Amino acid sequence: MSLAKVRPDEESRAVFAGRIDILYTLGRHYLSLPFAVLCVPVTLLGTGSGWFALMPLTLQIAVVIAAEQLTSAYKRRKPFSSPYYWARRYTFVSAIAGATWGVGAWFWFVPDSYAAQAYLALAFLGMTATEFIARSAHRPAYFAHAVFALAPLVVLLLVQGGIYATMTALLIVLFTGVLYTYCNGIAGLMDECLNLRDENSELIQKLSHEKQDAEQARDAALASAQAKSVFLSNVSHELRTPLNALLGMAQLLDRAELQKPYRDHVKVMLEAGRGLQTLLDDVIALTRADDDSTREEDCDPAQAARAVARLLQPRAWEKHLRLTVSAPVEVPRVAADPRRVRQVLLKLADNALKFTDKGGVEIRVERENDLIRFSVADTGHGVPKEIEANLYKPFQPGDSSYARQQQGAGLGLSVVKRIVEGAGGETGFVSEPGEGATFWLTLPVAGTTQPARAVPAPPSDNLPAPTGLSLLIFAHDEVADRQLAGLLEPFGNEIEFAVSIADAVARASRGGFDAILAAASDADTIAAAPGSKAPILALIKGGERAPACADELLRWPPSAYELYRAVDTVRERRAKEITPEPPPADSVATIDPAAFAALEKSVGVATLVEILKSYIESAEKLCQALGEASDDANWQEAIRLAQDIAGSAGALGLTAMTAAARGFAQQARDGAGGHELRNTAQLIVWEHERVRRSLANLYPDLVA
Repeated sequence: MSLAKVRPDEESRAVFAGRIDILYTLGRHYLSLPFAVLCVPVTLLGTGSGWFALMPLTLQIAVVIAAEQLTSAYKRRKPFSSPYYWARRYTFVSAIAGATWGVGAWFWFVPDSYAAQAYLALAFLGMTATEFIARSAHRPAYFAHAVFALAPLVVLLLVQGGIYATMTALLIVLFTGVLYTYCNGIAGLMDECLNLRDENSELIQKLSHEKQDAEQARDAALASAQAKSVFLSNVSHELRTPLNALLGMAQLLDRAELQKPYRDHVKVMLEAGRGLQTLLDDVIALTRADDDSTREEDCDPAQAARAVARLLQPRAWEKHLRLTVSAPVEVPRVAADPRRVRQVLLKLADNALKFTDKGGVEIRVERENDLIRFSVADTGHGVPKEIEANLYKPFQPGDSSYARQQQGAGLGLSVVKRIVEGAGGETGFVSEPGEGATFWLTLPVAGTTQPARAVPAPPSDNLPAPTGLSLLIFAHDEVADRQLAGLLEPFGNEIEFAVSIADAVARASRGGFDAILAAASDADTIAAAPGSKAPILALIKGGERAPACADELLRWPPSAYELYRAVDTVRERRAKEITPEPPPADSVATIDPAAFAALEKSVGVATLVEILKSYIESAEKLCQALGEASDDANWQEAIRLAQDIAGSAGALGLTAMTAAARGFAQQARDGAGGHELRNTAQLIVWEHERVRRSLANLYPDLVA
C-alpha cells in the first residue's frame, strides 16, 4: 500500500499518525541480532570462511544503532510534523536492515549441505516473523524489509536445486506472503482502536465540559437559593412586623368594652390577620431552606403530640370536639428536629379540626419496626376522590365549596410533605367521603433512646463571650476545631488543640485549663485521666449517647450564644473547686465582648452588620494610607491616620486594633526611629486582618 493512497483529510491523517506512532513504539531492531549470531557458528563449521562470516553481523549492528537514532529523533519531533515523512524514513531504514540480511545470506549460505541451508532458512523466517510484529502497522516497511532480507536466500536455494532446497525456497515465499496479507488486517484493527481512542478522548473532553457547565449551573443555583433565602428573610421581617402590630392592636380592641357590632368587626379583623399570618408562615416554610445551625437531631414523639394537643385544645373546645392523644408508655425518639415534628402535627391536627363539625380528632403515636408512625384521625367530611391526586400540591385547597369557607390557601399539606420527606420519612392519608380521614406520616427511629441533657436556650438579651480563658479542644474533627476556635479565640482566650485521645489525656492531666471541650465519645476517657480537674463540655452529635462524666452537654453545631452559655455554665459549676488563672498581662483581646453585646442589644444584629461593613471598608483605606505615609516617612500624616484608626476602632470595642494605633501615634510623638514606626504600622495592618477574620466568624453576613 503506497502512501499516495492514504486519504489526505484530517481524520485519515490522525489515524495514520497513530499507526506510525505504534510503528516507532513497538519497533525493536536489536531483536534481529540474536538470530544473526546463531547463523555464524553454522557457517564457520560448514565452510570455514573465517572472519568473513562476521561482516554481516557488524553491518547489522551498525544498522541497529542507526535505527535507534531514528527512533530517538522521532520522539523529539516537532508537534505537527508530517507522519508521512516519518513513515518514509522508517521504510528506508527497514530496507537497509533487510539488505544487511541479504548480504548475510551470501556469506552464511553453505552449499551442498541441506541441513545447514534448512537451519539458515529457519533463522531467516524467525527474524522476519519478529520484525513483522512491529512493521505490520505500516505494510510498506515490512514489505521492504522482507524482500531485501529473504530474496537473496530464495535465489541461493533455487540455484542449489534439488527437491528439498526448492521446496524450502517456496516455503519461505509462502510464509512471507501470508504474513504480508496479515499486515492489512492488523492495520485495520489498529485503525479501529485508534478511532475508538480518539472518540474516547473527545467523549472525555465533552464530559469534562459538561461537568464544568453542571458545576457552574450548580453554583448559580446555590447563589440563587441563597439570594432567595435572603429575600424571604427580608420579606418575612417586613411583613411580620406590621402584621404583628395589627394583630396586637386588634387583640387589645377585642378585650376592650365595645358595642357588639364593633366587637364583631374586630373578630373579623383578628381572624383575617391570623389567616394571613398562617399563610405567610406556610409560604416561607415551603420555599425556605432549613437552617441547620439551630437544628436538633432527635425528638420525643409522644411529647411532641401532647404539646400540639395542648395548643389546639381551646380550638377543639370552641367547636365542641374531642381532641385526644394516644401514645405508648415507652416509645423511642425519632431522628427529626422537634420543631419540625410539632409543625407537621400542628398542620395535620389543625386541618382535622378545621374540617370536622362533630365528633372528634385523635392523634396517635405507634411504633412499626424501625419507624415511628404518627396519625391524625378525624370524623369530618373526608377527602373527595376527585381531589386526592392534587391534595399535596401547593395552592390546591381541595374541595372549593368547603375549603373556601374555611379560608384555606392549600399550602399546609405541601409543607407537611416537604418537611417529612426532608427528614427521611413518608406521608399519606386514608379517607372515605363522609366518614372522615386519617392522615399519617412515618419517621425513622433515632440511634439513642435516652433523652440527652441540653444546654438551656439563651435569653432574649445577648450574652457576652467569655474572655481570658485557657481552653483545651479535642472535637475529633478539624472543621469543628476551627469553628470553636473562631468563636472563642478572638476574645483573648488561649486555645490548645489535642491531636489524639492520648494527647488530650496527657494535656488534661497536666491541668491549667479553665474548661475542656471534647467530643461526647471521648469525654469520659478525658475525665478519668489522673490529675484532670478542668470541667468538661461534651459536644453531642446526632445519635451519640450522653457521656456520664461530662459537666455539661452541648448539641453540635451550636450557635455562638449557646457555646458561650455552656462555657460559663461549666465554669460556674466548679467555681469553688477551680480558680481560673488570669490571662497574660500582654494578652489583648481582638474584640471587647461586652461592647459588642451592648451594640447588638441597642441597634440589632442587622444594623450592626451594616455598621461593621462600613467600618471594614473605611479601615482598609486608612490602613493603606498609613502604609503609604510610613513608606514616604510622612510621620505627621501617619499620626493623623493612626488617630483616625484608633477612634473608629475604639468606638466599636476593637481593643487590640485601638491599642496598636494609639501605640503608633505615641511612638511617633516620642521620636521613634523610622524602622520601628514602620514595624508598628505593619502591626496595625496585621491587627486589621485579624479583626476582619474574627468579625467574619461572629457575623457570617459580613462576607455574604
